[in-house]
Amino acid sequence: MDSKKPPKSVRLQTRLILYSTCLIVLIMSLVIILVENRMSETIQDEARKRGMAIARNLAAVSTNALLTYNYVALEQNAEKVALDPDIVYVIIHDKETRVAAYSQRDEKQGTILTDEVSRIAVKAREPVVQPIVSEEKKVPMLDISAPVYIKESEEKWGTIRIGLSLERMQKEIAKTRLNLFLLGLFAIGLSILGSILLARRITRPISKLVGMTIRAARGDLDQIIDIQTRDEIEELGKNFNHMIEQIRIHRNELENRLREITSLKAYTDHILSSMTNGLMTIDLEEKIVTLNQMAERILGMRREEIIGLPLGQVFGDRHPLYRLMADTLLHGEVMFHSELELEKGEASLWLMVSTSLLADGEGRRIGAMVVFQDITEIKALEQKLRQADRLAALGTLSAGLAHEIKNPLSAIKTFVQLLPKRLENSSFMEKFHVTVPREIDRINQLVEDLLELTRRRARPMVNLDVNRVILQIIDLHGEEMERKKIFFENRLDRTLPSIQGDSERLYRAFSNLVINAIQAMPNGGSLTISSEQEPSSSMVKITFRDTGIGMDEETARNLFNPFFTTKDKGFGLGMALTHKIVEDHRGTIEVMSEKGKGTIFSIRLPVVKV
Repeated sequence: MDSKKPPKSVRLQTRLILYSTCLIVLIMSLVIILVENRMSETIQDEARKRGMAIARNLAAVSTNALLTYNYVALEQNAEKVALDPDIVYVIIHDKETRVAAYSQRDEKQGTILTDEVSRIAVKAREPVVQPIVSEEKKVPMLDISAPVYIKESEEKWGTIRIGLSLERMQKEIAKTRLNLFLLGLFAIGLSILGSILLARRITRPISKLVGMTIRAARGDLDQIIDIQTRDEIEELGKNFNHMIEQIRIHRNELENRLREITSLKAYTDHILSSMTNGLMTIDLEEKIVTLNQMAERILGMRREEIIGLPLGQVFGDRHPLYRLMADTLLHGEVMFHSELELEKGEASLWLMVSTSLLADGEGRRIGAMVVFQDITEIKALEQKLRQADRLAALGTLSAGLAHEIKNPLSAIKTFVQLLPKRLENSSFMEKFHVTVPREIDRINQLVEDLLELTRRRARPMVNLDVNRVILQIIDLHGEEMERKKIFFENRLDRTLPSIQGDSERLYRAFSNLVINAIQAMPNGGSLTISSEQEPSSSMVKITFRDTGIGMDEETARNLFNPFFTTKDKGFGLGMALTHKIVEDHRGTIEVMSEKGKGTIFSIRLPVVKV
C-alpha cells in the first residue's frame, strides 16, 4: 500500500523573499501601467487640443474667404498650415460641401468627397474628432473638423478639416514606456535585495525561537532565549521566555493538582465504598456511571456487569427505580425521602429513595443521582408497631363504643321496663315514642361512623377541582359565619392543578374542619383558607387557619383519635373520619395550635400526573 509523501516544507526566509518579490513586481507593474496610461492619455489629449486649436484658427482666418468664395486665399491658407510636420492634410469645404482647398491635392478642388469620414465631418454642426489610419503612410492619425459660422447667422458656411499625424506622439509614448520599464526593473532589483536582507534579519531570530519551541515541546523548559534586535522580535523573545516560565510554574501546579485529585479520588472512592446508603448515578444518555458497594448489595447486582449499560436495559422500562430516575433526568422532578417498593423474588424490598440532578461547574445538567436505603426491616417494625397501635386503638375504641352505646341502651331499657306498667299513660307513651327512636338513631349513627372509619374506599376516584369543593362548603356556612361575625379570607390559587378524589368524602372532611373553626370562634374572628402547589413536590397544600380559642398540646395530640372530644355533644369521630378520608386520598393532615391564638390545619394531596 503506497502512502502519500508529506509535502516538502519551504523555509520562511525563502517564502518571505518570494512573497515580497511577487508583491513588488505586482505593485511596480500596476504603477507602470497606470503611469503609462495616464501619460498616454495626456499626450493624446494634448494632440487633440493642438489639432482642434489649429482647425479653429484656420476656420477664423478662412471665414471671409469662404463668404466671398475666394478659393485662392483658401488654398494659400491650407498650404501654409500643411507645412507643419504633424499635419498630413488640410481640407476646406465650402457651404455646398465641395472641396474649396485640399493641400497638395489640387485635383480634388471643386469635388465632393464621399468617404464616411468626410460625410460625418461636413454634416457635423459641432467640432468632431475621428481616429483614422493614413492610407499612404499607414500611421494612425486624427481627422479634426470644425464648422465655420458667422455671428450674424446660424447658417454653416463651410467646414475646416485637418489630418493630424499621431506618429510622433506614439514615439513619445514608446519612449516613456521604455523609461518606465527600466525604472521598474531597477526598483524591483533594489526591492528584492532589500527583501533578502530583511528576511534574513527576521528569520534568524525566529529560527532560534523555533529551535527553542521544539526543545520546549520535548519537555525542556529550563532554557532562555537572548535576542537583541530592538524591535517586535526582541519583544517576542522576551514574551517567549515569560511564557516558558509560566508554563513551568503551571506544570508544577498541575502536577500538585494531579496528586491532590488522585488523593481526593481515592478518598471519595473510600467514602462511597463505606456508605451505608446505596448510590447510583446516570449520565444524560441514561447510562449507569457510578454504583457503590452498598448499592450492589441492596440491588443484588455487580458493578462490573452493569456500568455503562442503559438504565432501562438493566432494570426494565417499568421498574419503579427506572421511572423515578427518568422523571428526575427528563423533567427535573427531584424526590426527597420517597418510599419505594421493589419486588425481590417472593418478598418485597422497601427503599427510602432521594433523587437529584447532577450539574457541572457552569450549571449545565450532566446526569442524575439516586441515593437509597434499605428500610425493609424498618417497614417490618412499623408493621408490628401499627399492629400494636391497632390493638391499643381497638381497646380505646371498645371502651368508647361501650360508653357511647351504654347511655342510649340504658334509656331504652328503662322505657322498655316501664312500658307494661304505663302503657295506658298517654304522656309516658308520647315521651317513649320520642326518646326510644332518638336513642336508636343515635346508636345507628354511631355504627355508621364506625363503619366509615373501617371500610375501604369503594367509590372510584375522579379528577376534581379542590377549590370548587371548598367554595361550596363556604356557601353553605356563609350565613352562619356572617351571623357570628366571622370574616372569610379567600386565598385559593385559581391555577391549581386537578387532584384525584371522591368529591363527597372530601366535602365531608373539609366541612368538619370548617365547622370546627366556626365553633372555635364563638365571639367572631377570621377564617383563612388557602391553596397552592408546593414547588418541590407534586402535592397540593390546603390550609385552614382560624383565630379561635385554640388547643393545648394534649388536645392537639389526641385530636384524631376516635371518641376523643372536648365538646358536650357528639361522639368524637369527626376528626378521626377527616384523618381517614385524607389518608384514603394518599394525603397527609397536620395540625398546629396555640391556646388563645387559633389553629392551623394543613392538608397535602397529590396532583394528577399528566
